[in-house]
Amino acid sequence: MIKALVDLDENLASSIALRYVSHLSTLLDLQVQIIHVEEIDRGEHASGSGWVRRTWEKGVEDAGAAAIHRLLKTEKVDCSLAAVPRIAIGSHDDAVLEELRSYVYDLFIKGIVSTSKVGDFYQLIETKLFTSCSCPMLIVKNLIINNKVVLLCGDGVDLQSLIPQFVRICSGADLDLELIYYKFQENNELLFLDKSEAGSVLLEAEEMLRAAGLVPTSSKVLSGSPEQGGEYLSSCGLAVSTFPTRKGPRMELLANAPSPLLLCR
Repeated sequence: MIKALVDLDENLASSIALRYVSHLSTLLDLQVQIIHVEEIDRGEHASGSGWVRRTWEKGVEDAGAAAIHRLLKTEKVDCSLAAVPRIAIGSHDDAVLEELRSYVYDLFIKGIVSTSKVGDFYQLIETKLFTSCSCPMLIVKNLIINNKVVLLCGDGVDLQSLIPQFVRICSGADLDLELIYYKFQENNELLFLDKSEAGSVLLEAEEMLRAAGLVPTSSKVLSGSPEQGGEYLSSCGLAVSTFPTRKGPRMELLANAPSPLLLCR
């Protein structure tokens, strides 16, 4: 069973994330814990104490719980919930990281408003939450419902880190698995090159996946701009890679990909 922490607010990004989680539950043995954080300005009610503060906190928690209840009722999510949603008050990133540290989770899931702006994506993955999260992170940009999964290799991807984590989450799922080695190139159109252009990377990845019982349906080298590569990924239900630790072609490709992204450490 995969224990997943899902970060929700009462907004469109969370609605999309919930619907994707429902789809994911048909592919994986997924147990979901929801967390919602009521962010409070630093000075707001900071001077309260005792009964006054407890009453105020209870009111804030109740409001947060009501918001998540409305969201769940609207979306009618069909998945296994581990417990009632956890409602926290304070700094969003600190509260989520505390939850991740306090319990053992295999996956963290968050919906975002889709953007192809590299700066916005870089700003997101540079937040305290993403840089400090120790488990794989699933960023749901759009609701793309199919079982096509693309594993992105090359450009600093550590296969010894990527594949065991991917296998841990997706082993046993009925997936249409494709291996992609991405090469940045300003072409007029996206090119598909012989996999020998990837050296031994794709062969090594295929061997590791087969040893884990996962057989890719295809392996190929993609050559083009991040925008062209992102367009190619628009047809897949999940793109998987390691967490980009620096700006570069792969990070730009991930920024331009409209598909949900699974980023492994």
